[in-house]
Amino acid sequence: MNIVERQMDDALIFDLSGRFEFQATPQFFVALDQIEEMRCQHLILNLEGISFLDSSGLGAIHMAHQKLSAAGGTMSIVNPLPHVQQMMERANLTSIIPIHTLEEQALLVG
Repeated sequence: MNIVERQMDDALIFDLSGRFEFQATPQFFVALDQIEEMRCQHLILNLEGISFLDSSGLGAIHMAHQKLSAAGGTMSIVNPLPHVQQMMERANLTSIIPIHTLEEQALLVG
């Protein structure tokens, strides 16, 4: 998986691409450490480039959400491919993390 980090306003955006699977979770958690260092209150995961998401990736997203929530922050997801969104729906992630089609919508929420 590839992670490109950007900051817009008060949000940190992760543009993710590739396969979000077990082997990619350590890299994702290292990137999450940026949130604490930057004191960012809103994380946006742009999943447009994620071609595959397994249970480890789902768990990593859920743990990131829990960590942010505990620190008073929020998380949004942008542009998941239909099969990736279906995986998140089956895991009930969509009931706790909002999904947006436009990055601008996610920025307004945060």
